[in-house]
Amino acid sequence: MLTRRLLHLFCLFVLLFVVSSESDEAGDNKKKGKAKKGKRGPVLKKIPARTFTMGGEEKSGAPKSKDLNLQAYSIDETPVTCAQFREFVRDTKYKTDAEKYGWSFVLNSSLSKATLEQNDRYIENAPHWVAVETAWWRQPEGKDSSVKGREDYPVVHMSWNDATAYCKWAGKRLPTEAEWENAARGKRKQSLYPWDDGSKPMGAGHRWMMNIWQGAFPAENLAEDGYNTISPVKAFPANSYGLYSTVGNAWEWTSDPFPTRQGEEEQWTLKGGSFLDSIDGSFNHKATVVTRMGNTADSGSSNTGFRCASGTGGGGRQRPPDQELLAKLAEEGGIEAVQEYLKKTGSNSQVMTPEMLKKRQEELQKYKEELERGHEDL
Repeated sequence: MLTRRLLHLFCLFVLLFVVSSESDEAGDNKKKGKAKKGKRGPVLKKIPARTFTMGGEEKSGAPKSKDLNLQAYSIDETPVTCAQFREFVRDTKYKTDAEKYGWSFVLNSSLSKATLEQNDRYIENAPHWVAVETAWWRQPEGKDSSVKGREDYPVVHMSWNDATAYCKWAGKRLPTEAEWENAARGKRKQSLYPWDDGSKPMGAGHRWMMNIWQGAFPAENLAEDGYNTISPVKAFPANSYGLYSTVGNAWEWTSDPFPTRQGEEEQWTLKGGSFLDSIDGSFNHKATVVTRMGNTADSGSSNTGFRCASGTGGGGRQRPPDQELLAKLAEEGGIEAVQEYLKKTGSNSQVMTPEMLKKRQEELQKYKEELERGHEDL
């Protein structure tokens, strides 16, 4: 039996080499001998293989940048619309998380006077977010609202669970964060916006190219872009790949986990910002193709939607294994139990004991010394 001290030492030397490879969530499985089913939902746009620069904007939530290689893939030209989600519900009788909970968060300024009077629960440090009874995708602002006339708007009040279920039904999957950001910016390999040269938040002639908030949030919305809240998915021009609504309007879920502290509830990454975000980051998020945040799998609100993807693509991240769980497994079943757990969870990780690590370090040191001797002989 390992002592507690050795267990702590063991956990310090658990090396996790997480490999971004194609999986059920980060790429389509290829099954030989089976006819490919037709894809449902928005039209897919082909995105070519390339290397692009991801991140690099602090106010958008991604201060660091990195170059990533992606294989070719396809992604929906628009977020999934109310009409498209309705088709899914009619076919499957699916109930969203918001329906199951019986309420969802809605921006106070978008609610009727009657709904505001009947709903007095809100987020303490963000009172503009009201917990509205019976608010869900078919009733975006509560019982006195509907999606009639909004068939071509993004379906909202979507959780990560809802988005994943729809994409599976449609014969697709959620995009990785890298796939989403790469496609969202268009053919430029590094930019903050998907229009013109990619460097300015406004279009030519100081034209609004995205649905975000103008005015003093949350009390004043000047609606200079033409919309107080959500807008149709094709309200603004497409980018150079033919994708619409990639910045502002509604947040979009991806398949990637969002970093959290040990012990916190797991979260997933959303991209692009929404109609509540700002042009410069002076309130909420700065709306760019880089913009990101995290939320739990069952969370949704009046500004969360999604789009789906298909094909190899890549760039996906996996959630690091829980260190406390690994220590418990090691104590009860040794390294073999940890290896079996990592294998079952598909984390593609390698566990090293202190002895194994020491041996690896000695091998690397020996290799380094050989290289140095080789240079001296030249």
